[in-house]
Amino acid sequence: MTQTTVVSTRFAGRIALVSGGAKGIGRAIAMQLAGEGADVAIVVRSDRTAAESTAAEMRALGRQALVCLCDLTDSAAVAALVAEVENGLGPIDVLVNNAGFGAPGALLTLSEESWDQVIIGNLKSCFLLSVAVARRMQSRKLGAIVNIAGASAHRSYPGAGAYGPAKAAVVSLTVQMSLEWASHGIRVNGVSPGPIREAGSGWEAREVALAEEVSRLPLKRAGQPTEVAKAVAYLCSDDASYTTGQMLIVDGGGVNTWYLAG
Repeated sequence: MTQTTVVSTRFAGRIALVSGGAKGIGRAIAMQLAGEGADVAIVVRSDRTAAESTAAEMRALGRQALVCLCDLTDSAAVAALVAEVENGLGPIDVLVNNAGFGAPGALLTLSEESWDQVIIGNLKSCFLLSVAVARRMQSRKLGAIVNIAGASAHRSYPGAGAYGPAKAAVVSLTVQMSLEWASHGIRVNGVSPGPIREAGSGWEAREVALAEEVSRLPLKRAGQPTEVAKAVAYLCSDDASYTTGQMLIVDGGGVNTWYLAG
């Protein structure tokens, strides 16, 4: 796996916290921020091995990296997490809420447990971590928060269970946070990725149905994790200093066509 190289110093001297930052899109975001000068805390629920691997890559770039385990649906654990990060690295300047998961299923047969797990895992975790960090940010009158939603937040995907509704709620929460916290100097935005896969990984053979859908996107390809990471980095940076309450959809144009392009 290639390392991210330093492309700018936009985040020099800043501390970032990325939830779900060990693999996939979360890893790409953590590496992008580190590559641009940030010291980064990676938060995972249990996979310390993957998180430590990503942290080692960030340290190889000359950055400080901290790995934290946390149940982001537990308010006491979240409060302890924020204190741990600020004690270990310093005051948090950037928060990226990337952690989340889905439990596919038709609504008529979806269990109440699956519904609750997805709503809590995507929405409550975003709320708890954002509030805990914003309480620290408000005293310094600065901060940037980016919530990772998904293209499913903007259009329906039958059979996806509670995932779309949960991510749509994250979009609404992003707007409400941006309005309530603007006076504290905190900007809150979001990114909604579409189909994201590593190029050259052979995913097309494993996910034939998705590959066929991707072929009908306006841009006719899957996105790369680094493309989502760069969008997140922009919204977290001073380059987006006049942008708040917005969702940046990174999906190859699919949200406008729902794979109807010829």
